[in-house]
Amino acid sequence: MQEKHKNLSVRIKNIENKNQAIIIDDDEPNIQKQIKQNEYQFDSEITPWLSQKTASIKHPTIRFHNEIIDFYDYIIPTAEEHRRREQAIMRVETFIKEFASEVDIQAFGSFKTKLYLPNADIDVVMIDKSMSAKELYKKVAQSLMKSDKFENVNLIANAKVPIIKFFEVESQYQFDISFNQMDGLKQIDEIRKAFTIYPEFKYLIMILKCILKQRELNETYSGGIGSFLLFQMILAFLREIRKEAFANKKQEQLKNITLGEYILRFLEFYGQKFDYQRKRILMVNGGSIINKPTPDEKFSLISPQDPEHDIGSSSFKIKEIFKIFANRFNFMSNYNFKPEESVLKYLINPSDQKFTFIKQN
Repeated sequence: MQEKHKNLSVRIKNIENKNQAIIIDDDEPNIQKQIKQNEYQFDSEITPWLSQKTASIKHPTIRFHNEIIDFYDYIIPTAEEHRRREQAIMRVETFIKEFASEVDIQAFGSFKTKLYLPNADIDVVMIDKSMSAKELYKKVAQSLMKSDKFENVNLIANAKVPIIKFFEVESQYQFDISFNQMDGLKQIDEIRKAFTIYPEFKYLIMILKCILKQRELNETYSGGIGSFLLFQMILAFLREIRKEAFANKKQEQLKNITLGEYILRFLEFYGQKFDYQRKRILMVNGGSIINKPTPDEKFSLISPQDPEHDIGSSSFKIKEIFKIFANRFNFMSNYNFKPEESVLKYLINPSDQKFTFIKQN
C-alpha cells in the first residue's frame, strides 16, 4: 500500500497548536461525487468508528489516514466517562485514607493524559516514605481483601514492581496499585511534552494499545507491553524516524507522512528492522540504540529515569509480539484493499467479530 500511493499529496502537522492531524481530502477530481448519502452501509458492530465520508474515499492510503482520526475521536473518553473514573478514584482514596491517613495517592499513566481504552485499568501509586513498599503493600492488601467494596483482589507480589489489581464494585473499574514507585509520576511531564513535539503520537498510541489489548499482550507482568513501555517504544521509534530524515537531509518529507504510514513504519521497525537480541534502546540524552554487551533473548529498553532499570526485560513475550507486528506490516503493505472497506480493521479487528470496545451512546 505504501508504494502504490507514496506520491499522494498528504501531510500531517500541528494545527493551531491543537496537536491534531489534518483530515485529508482525496485528491481525485470530483471526489464529492463519490460520497452519496446512505450509499455505504458499514457494520456498526465491527467498525463502529468508521464514518461514511471516510469509507467513501477511494485511495486506501488517504482512507487509512482519515480512518485513524475517526478511530481516535471514537475511542477517547468523553467528559462523562472521565468524570466517572475520577469519582471511582476518590472512593478508593477515601477508603485507603481510613487506615493510612498519611499516604499520598495519585493516579498516573493514561488516566492523566486521557488516552485510555474504554475498559482500561486505572493506574494508581501510593506513596508513604515512613514505610517500605513491601510493608505498604501488605497493609493495603489485607484491607482490600476484607472489604465488600472491592472484588477479584489479585496480589502480584513476584513482579519486578509488585502491584495489587482489583475491581471497585460500584464502578466495575479495575485498578492497578503500585507502592512508592515514582517512575510513573515523573513520566507525566515527559508524555505531555512528547505529544506537543510529535502530533502523531496520540494517534499511534491508541491504535497500538488496541492491537495489544485485543491480543491480551498489554500487561507487563504477564510478559506483554504495558503503557509505560509502549510510550517509550513509540518515542524511540519517532526519534529514529527524525534522525534518519535529518541525516539524509530529507526533513521536509516528514511533513508528508500520513498516520497510516507512521503505523506501518512502527510495525516494520520493531517487527523486522530492530534486532532485539543484539541491540538495546537508551532513552536519555535524545535516545540512542547501542549494542548489548552479550546477545540474549530479552528486549532491552532502559528507563529514562533510572539507568539501572531495564523496563523492556520483563516483556518475555516480545518475540511473539514482534512476530505479530511483522505479520501485520507484511499484510497491510501487500493487501489489495477493496473500495469503501475499513483499512484499520485489519489491524485492530481482523477477525470481523463484534468490536471489543463498543461504546454506548
